[in-house]
Amino acid sequence: MRVVVAGTGVIGLWCARDLASAGADVVVVGPSAQAAPSTPASAGWVVPLLSAPLSAPGLVRHVAGQVLRREAAFSFRGMSPDLARWMWSFVRSGTTPRFQRGLRATLGLAADCQEQFHALRAEGLDFELRPTGLLMVARTAEGAHEAHDLVENSARAGYDGKSDHLDPTELLELEPALARGLAGGVYARDELHVHPGQLNDALLRDAIAKGVLVRDAVVDSVVPATGGRWTVVTSQERLEADKVVIAAGYWSRQLAASLGVTLPIQSGAGFSVTATGPRPPALPLKLLEANVAVTPFDGGVRLAGRFVLGPPPLNVSRRQIAKIVAAARPYLREWQPTHVSAEHVGLRPATPDSLPIIGELPGCPGVIAATGHGMLGLTLAPGTAAEILHQVHNRAPSAVGAAFAVGRFRGGSGR
Repeated sequence: MRVVVAGTGVIGLWCARDLASAGADVVVVGPSAQAAPSTPASAGWVVPLLSAPLSAPGLVRHVAGQVLRREAAFSFRGMSPDLARWMWSFVRSGTTPRFQRGLRATLGLAADCQEQFHALRAEGLDFELRPTGLLMVARTAEGAHEAHDLVENSARAGYDGKSDHLDPTELLELEPALARGLAGGVYARDELHVHPGQLNDALLRDAIAKGVLVRDAVVDSVVPATGGRWTVVTSQERLEADKVVIAAGYWSRQLAASLGVTLPIQSGAGFSVTATGPRPPALPLKLLEANVAVTPFDGGVRLAGRFVLGPPPLNVSRRQIAKIVAAARPYLREWQPTHVSAEHVGLRPATPDSLPIIGELPGCPGVIAATGHGMLGLTLAPGTAAEILHQVHNRAPSAVGAAFAVGRFRGGSGR
């Protein structure tokens, strides 16, 4: 069986290596778009604890307060009818039943993700991995309450990781790089982080070692071929396939559109800066009110944040980077970027209900989507690859994968 995977991010490469390991003849094609893949720009977190959908109960009230205080971590680049429809669907997804179902579904998909990353290292893949947990830090009592609710909601939905609730004194004892005067936090001990760029390179090398062919080309479209097969049209050639996996992040919507299928995906652009500076933190930090991720790597500290909906920005915005740095500064005692080594923009593929789209496209037998992971691409990559392997061989989704079928979006998924 020949499988063509469109997309060379962590989702596409993890799918390719698992398919090749199971005996498939695999070709990976990338880049699947002109710029801004999400993996290199990310914070590098593998965090089942943070699997909750963004469209949560009370979100509108919470966001309105952030806007009034000028603390909102999101913005828009224009408002098209398509984005307005997406926003309306996003708000409607924020009911308690849908939120709880979504959280259970993503936790199920992420069930053994940490073990899978350790297994990669055991197989000899070379990338930075730190199993040092995640420290959620709050400046206000409201933020500390948010962290507590986050842990409690995840625990009720099946998350079994260990966590410690910390008062201001305990917070500083655990992480001396933090500023004084913080309200408290939660230390999630079982989470881990990786260097995303190194991981992507390691997965690519491993896929090639497993016999995967790699084509450096843009995927233009997917079209039917004879005998129930498919043709993947690239900027350089036409590739015949028995199965096609569309794992091109935000750009998956264009490939699905070439088959007459609408995927309700918007670009949630995020920005990151990696730099050295005085007294860096030793632990990854989620700065709750600022909604900024702080990740220590061997070569510096990465600050990642912002969520810009709308047409994709293909260049790094210094204005957005400055907002991230300014929002993080009150949480850190001394650290600030002195020598910048990298700046990135990444396009997070965002769905209205914050769940990924995993499954066969309607009316396209053998064309399977693996996209829409938002900010959980690393966390959900192993589970997504396992589900893709299952569907390539069985057509129907597994019990875990059924929640992510494209058919859940009424009126927007048909041919």
